[in-house]
Amino acid sequence: MKSFFKIAAAGCLAAVLGVGCAVAASFVKYQDEITASLAEYLSENRPVSGMFFSTEYVVEEYEYDDAYCLLYDDADANLFECEIVVDLETYQLVQYHIENDKKLVGSLVLNDDYSFDGVEVFTFMPEPEFEMADASANL
Repeated sequence: MKSFFKIAAAGCLAAVLGVGCAVAASFVKYQDEITASLAEYLSENRPVSGMFFSTEYVVEEYEYDDAYCLLYDDADANLFECEIVVDLETYQLVQYHIENDKKLVGSLVLNDDYSFDGVEVFTFMPEPEFEMADASANL
């Protein structure tokens, strides 16, 4: 009878170790996938359509070669000194808010009509959810 319990205990131990190894292996694989995707995201340092935008993070605004550019620095979005090309209306709106010490919060949306030859041009869009979130964060 003792040998039966030893065999059963050994079998249970083997099953637990097997399941534990499988879980650990899948967790490691999952972590590797997350790390790889984060590394790809962090290395891009470029804007995406629909991203949160605030004049608070505009470091500089300038015109360059008939393009309207914003130098944007938002650590939460992993954008560091990122040059964003915007349309004239957005550029003027941002300048107005900065010059008058007002905060502009919304999103930047890729404007296909103005984009050309690999240059992505963005347009400011009011975004009530972003405005409410920013207001809540700054209470």
